Formats: sequence, structure tokens, C-alpha cells
Amino acid sequence: MSLELEFEEACRDAIGECKTFGYNPTVWQGMINDLGAVEAAKRLLLNGDVQPGFDRLVTEGRSDLTIEEAVLNPRWTALFDERHREAARWRLEQGRGSDSA
Repeated sequence: MSLELEFEEACRDAIGECKTFGYNPTVWQGMINDLGAVEAAKRLLLNGDVQPGFDRLVTEGRSDLTIEEAVLNPRWTALFDERHREAARWRLEQGRGSDSA
């Protein structure tokens, strides 16, 4: 299995985990179906808007399920460049900052 397909499988597993606490990330699922998980993640990260799903996961205490955390996982380093990792770091810092306010 390619690294891209492994990443997609991990994203779909995270979606399943989200559903266990009542969150169904339908927009993210649709993006994965349309673009594939890697391209969908890249587009979300480079979009200037913080997605409502990100806020929901941070609020639920599950930032581990965000695409931002996934992109920073060393397992997926080959799939994303430094722009994507920097955007992910920034979003997580912002999310954690607003969570502790």
C-alpha cells in the first residue's frame, strides 16, 4: 500500500473515532472522496480559514484527530512540505491558545 493510501486510511480511521463522540466531519469526508486525503489536507492547511471541525475537535479535547496533528506526525513527512507543517503548527498553537483562555 502506498504512503498516500495509508494516510487516507488513517484519516478515515480518525473520522470513525470522531463519530464515537457525536461529530461527523462530512465536509472533510467529501473532500477526501473528491480529492484524496493528501490533496484535501494540503488545501485545508493552505486555506487561511480555521475550519469549524478543527475548533470542534480542540474543544472536545481531541486535537489528536485533527489534520494538523496528522501532518506533523513524522510518519507522513514525505507527503507534506514545510509550508504545510508550518500552517499546521500555527493552527495548533492558535487552537491551544484559545482553548486555554
